[in-house]
Amino acid sequence: MNTKPFFPTGKCTISDDWMLQGMRVIWLENDYLRIGVLAGRGSDIFEFRYKPKDVDFMLRLPKGIRNPNFDFSQMRDTPNQFEDYYYGGWQEILPNSPGFNYRGASLGQHGEVSLTPWKHAILETSPEKVSVKLWTRPLRVPILIEKTLTLVADKATLFIEEKLTNESATQLDIAWGQHIAFGLPFLNDGAKISTNARSFYAEPLMPPNRRFQPGVESVFPKALNINGMDDDASVVPPATAAPYSDLAYLSGFDEKAFYALKNEVKNVGFAVSWDARIFKHAWYWQERYATQDAPWWGSTYAIAIEPWTMRWRPDPEAAIAEGEWLKIAPNSSIETQLTASAFEGNFT
Repeated sequence: MNTKPFFPTGKCTISDDWMLQGMRVIWLENDYLRIGVLAGRGSDIFEFRYKPKDVDFMLRLPKGIRNPNFDFSQMRDTPNQFEDYYYGGWQEILPNSPGFNYRGASLGQHGEVSLTPWKHAILETSPEKVSVKLWTRPLRVPILIEKTLTLVADKATLFIEEKLTNESATQLDIAWGQHIAFGLPFLNDGAKISTNARSFYAEPLMPPNRRFQPGVESVFPKALNINGMDDDASVVPPATAAPYSDLAYLSGFDEKAFYALKNEVKNVGFAVSWDARIFKHAWYWQERYATQDAPWWGSTYAIAIEPWTMRWRPDPEAAIAEGEWLKIAPNSSIETQLTASAFEGNFT
């Protein structure tokens, strides 16, 4: 943790002069935050650092960040490219989650846009405010996604504006997610989750090394664990606790949804707010050294709370038929906003 004195300057900076493994990087900073954006691959937020305490909230796996165009295996026609290159951070997921054939388009796990380069333009560079716009189009589905990231001088908050446009003459079905994952050392001591979600539901299709009773719905934070005992789903145990792997869903948010994940020992946390009319659920994924096979090999610690337009289902075609996916009319757009903040004390 940072022990240096904190001397605010009241200024913002932005730079796109950086490269990482041949991929363009954008840095946005103010007195409170240092945000690293991988424009050359998915527009990922790979660093979200709270400068007063020198805490980076984002998960970073030991494999590191790799360029899919330069670094690949002898077999590239696999459906799980996302996992091959997954290092942590915050990905934009579009236009699907499970891999399947959508109306003739072959889509791999977690869609296309997280592994392809995005275009960008810096919009504002004043000391009071910096802003960058990023955009891309998937190769196989006729969608334009645009997002603008903004920092202002006096807030520990990243402001995000997003616009999704169906550029075709036919209605499209979309699964859209914000794949936000947290790791060590931020979560060494465990954490506490606060949220305005009302419902907690444990995904039935998970391996046996899990924490929560599968297929059970409860009022958050109450949950039933795998031993049939009452549990508190708002508690993330310390990293030294027993291994487990799990997936559950938070739902029933107010119109303006939020969650805050706080390390109470360090008194520092990360919070996200969003429009629950678009992102109706938050996936609560935990991989804590439990999965011994690919892709985690018993050495991965990750906690993710991810706003999504839907719950995961193994049969996406059935989910689409039942109206669970987001529908975008021909030649129309959907716009939304999110915020991501660092905080000390209580999140308000």
